[in-house]
Amino acid sequence: MKKKADTPEIVSADDAVPIDKYAAKAMNYLKNRTVMIMNGDTPVNFSSDNTIVAYRLETAITDMLRSTANKLKATICWADCVSDLIAVPSFMNIINPLDLTEEETDEIFQWFSFLEEAGDPNSLCVLFTSAPPFKIPPKVEKYILRTPEFIDDDYLKLKILNKKAAATRHNKQHRGYDRKIFRLLKIMKVLKSEGIMYVEDMRNEFSISPKTVRRDIELWNALGEVIEYDRNKKGYVLAYSDGVVYDVT
Repeated sequence: MKKKADTPEIVSADDAVPIDKYAAKAMNYLKNRTVMIMNGDTPVNFSSDNTIVAYRLETAITDMLRSTANKLKATICWADCVSDLIAVPSFMNIINPLDLTEEETDEIFQWFSFLEEAGDPNSLCVLFTSAPPFKIPPKVEKYILRTPEFIDDDYLKLKILNKKAAATRHNKQHRGYDRKIFRLLKIMKVLKSEGIMYVEDMRNEFSISPKTVRRDIELWNALGEVIEYDRNKKGYVLAYSDGVVYDVT
């Protein structure tokens, strides 16, 4: 793996391994939305809220991006290979399409396929520094920012600010959904494995109010389960279930 003279060293995928070998790992990274990568001897956290992945950028745009990202407190991951576009969580990918080899262009299209299957245009955008010499697949166009005739500091600052804010809002909302889904599954797992669920236990584990626990119970009841409060045991019990096995991993 070649190291560029003007970019920090990062741990990334081996160029010799096809990009699809990283699909499972990349999905996990995207789900967690945070990954730590070594910059020399220093660990750096990259997240989809605050990271820009840059690949093959021209010197002028590299300098411009460094300055703009520093002002906006955004983190830059200087990608060493196309696989980093998948493996590193980010809200923006900036790519120079005119400096790609034929092999890298093929990998870019594999990356496009990944975006079609697992990406989210509300949390990720792609900026090509020049008009790409290849056709963007229709399903990927929603990720692509229009390439201006000239990229300057003001353009970069505006796009980074807008996309960073949009990704942060989107990811925050989805993290809330993730927590609620996990909490609901945990309630059902406790009821089926232990026979009773105490509000205080859920309140302490998830830092939620008793009212929130009751709303979760009401949601399960609306979905067809019958969860009732046992006054003698002072906890919730599963009076009826549709037989579906719920699990929390």
